[in-house]
Amino acid sequence: MGRRKRKQTTYRRVKKLPKIFTCPQCGEKSVKVENLREKGGFATVKCGNCGLEKEVLINSISEPVDAFGDFIDIYYAEQEIQRLKKRINKLKENKEWGELAFAFSILSDLCRVKAAQLLDEGDYDMDEIQEWKEKSSKYKSLEKDALLELETSELESGIKTDEDSLFSEHEETGIKKKKDIEDLFDDPGFLEF
Repeated sequence: MGRRKRKQTTYRRVKKLPKIFTCPQCGEKSVKVENLREKGGFATVKCGNCGLEKEVLINSISEPVDAFGDFIDIYYAEQEIQRLKKRINKLKENKEWGELAFAFSILSDLCRVKAAQLLDEGDYDMDEIQEWKEKSSKYKSLEKDALLELETSELESGIKTDEDSLFSEHEETGIKKKKDIEDLFDDPGFLEF
């Protein structure tokens, strides 16, 4: 008689969310989220090494990871605004209206967040907050202008619904040549099945 084999049990390790994070200012892994479970809707994100500290808005189901993510968004908001301003100049030169409208939309949102952030701080300057709100509305109107430019450029170039119907290949070069819409309707086999 042989021995019975035991069924081997496998343990699955459960990954936990981190509670200590890397500081964007000093690069040390020393950022901790405090006051997360207290009432009031704010958590304090604080670096133990360099002393960088910020209060961020949280909700009832927020974890330390969520508070740290909001902290990072606030920390890099100014750099993101500068990067988008440089990108806008390139997009205007290339007349990429869709991307330009998207960039203006992000800038508008960032300016609105910056105004709300200044308002949350204890000693705030109303003139500076008003400037950020005006920048936000300016970028929103520029977004609408870019969307109008996109629509007009699409209408001028014609509605491109089907590549085969509006473009034909040139036999020698393989380059696609644009056909006029009137030529398509004059073609006797256009609507034949």
